Amino acid sequence: MVVSRRMTGFLCAAGVLTWVIFHGWFPDGVGRVNAREGQKTVRVEKGDTVYKIAHENGTNVGTLTRINGLKNPSLIRVGQELRIPGKEEAVKKVKTASKTVPTMVRGKSLGEFTLTAYTAGPESTGKKPQDDSYGVTSSGTQVADGVTIAVDPDVIPIGSRVYIEGIGYRVAQDIGSAIQDKRIDIYMSDLEKARQFGVKKNVRVELVE
Repeated sequence: MVVSRRMTGFLCAAGVLTWVIFHGWFPDGVGRVNAREGQKTVRVEKGDTVYKIAHENGTNVGTLTRINGLKNPSLIRVGQELRIPGKEEAVKKVKTASKTVPTMVRGKSLGEFTLTAYTAGPESTGKKPQDDSYGVTSSGTQVADGVTIAVDPDVIPIGSRVYIEGIGYRVAQDIGSAIQDKRIDIYMSDLEKARQFGVKKNVRVELVE
């Protein structure tokens, strides 16, 4: 039986389309979906940060850091592929957490930490207000009073919310070369207050989420 060129071309196009759909392949820079896992994969482009990618895809830095095994979320590279959790996976985790964590429990105890304070200025970071990266944390967020803390990501994952005794709730958004093991640096916009804060030892910290 003779097959026309038009029919041959149609069959070839259909075959390619089937392969693309099955394998979830799309051109560079475009997200692709893994049908088996319900997860989307995005490719890091120039100027991207974990915070930006998380915000654009309806998730958070902590989740992306965990599912992609990122030791330091500030060190992603152009061309790197990051997994984005699917809706079913996110809903499942929320339901599981609600069943396993008692509502009266504030968080998981991480032990006692040493606290210090820092600012966004040159005295703490070496950056000046005119610098593009001034006030930007290693996770790509903007520093904020009452929110930002710098941690050792091996102890407290970036994006985690913690409760610090005598301080309150804070979010792990930054890291620092001197912030190792059980030490936390609390961001303060006021330099004088940061200096007066000094060093506080044996402060209990709990991991909330």
